Amino acid sequence: MNIKQPKIMPEPERVTYDSVQEDEDQIFDGIEIIDARFSTEDLRRLISYGAVIRDSNLSGNAFDGADLTDTRFINCDFSNTTFNKVSMHRVEFINCKMTGVNFDESIMKHIKFQESLLNFSGIHESKFENVLFEDTRCVTADFFNVKFKNIEFENCDLSESRFIDTSLAGVDISTSYFESLSIKREDLAGCVVSSMQAVQMATLMGLIVKDE
Repeated sequence: MNIKQPKIMPEPERVTYDSVQEDEDQIFDGIEIIDARFSTEDLRRLISYGAVIRDSNLSGNAFDGADLTDTRFINCDFSNTTFNKVSMHRVEFINCKMTGVNFDESIMKHIKFQESLLNFSGIHESKFENVLFEDTRCVTADFFNVKFKNIEFENCDLSESRFIDTSLAGVDISTSYFESLSIKREDLAGCVVSSMQAVQMATLMGLIVKDE
């Protein structure tokens, strides 16, 4: 999959959490933030360009209306965080805890979720283009009216996820695992699956698979 990586300087300027707090404009531009706690901060309308946020707690925040471009999050906690009407381009979430995260009415392009936890997440009425979910758990995730284009779930756990009014045409889940999925038959058309998954899905939809 052709995912464009974030454009980040080899050694971005490292700044302290205190200096970030003092910035009323909430602009992260070419900086690296390590071991910060934003759990009580309101990050609405945050603007981030060429930034790295590492080993930080951003849980319970609202990134509503944020603009994130060329940004990398590593080992961060986003539990119960909302991303409503957010624009993201060339953003990576690496080994991040994102349980209960909501992406509502957001535009996501060239995004990577790697070795992250998105259990009980909700992605609603959003557009995902060139997005890779890699080695990521999406157990009981809820995808509602999401427009997918060039999407791949690689070695992910999709157990009990729901795809409601969300077409999986062209979406590759062949290397991923699920015990059950909730999806309409018409939305499953064109999904790329393994032969074993094809039998499993047929069984889930009430078909009786009979070997010769």
